[in-house]
Amino acid sequence: MTTTELWLGDRVMWRRVAFTIHSTWQDGTVDLWDADNHVLIEKIPVSELEAI
Repeated sequence: MTTTELWLGDRVMWRRVAFTIHSTWQDGTVDLWDADNHVLIEKIPVSELEAI
């Protein structure tokens, strides 16, 4: 298993949709921002993301 460090502003794929990381949390989750739809999705486990 490889670990990828994710930072604020990184682009990632979640459920086949591209998002930007808005916030990172110590519990291993992130908040994602979809700039096209102006939607903030909170508390997504990092294990569900794919870096792009």
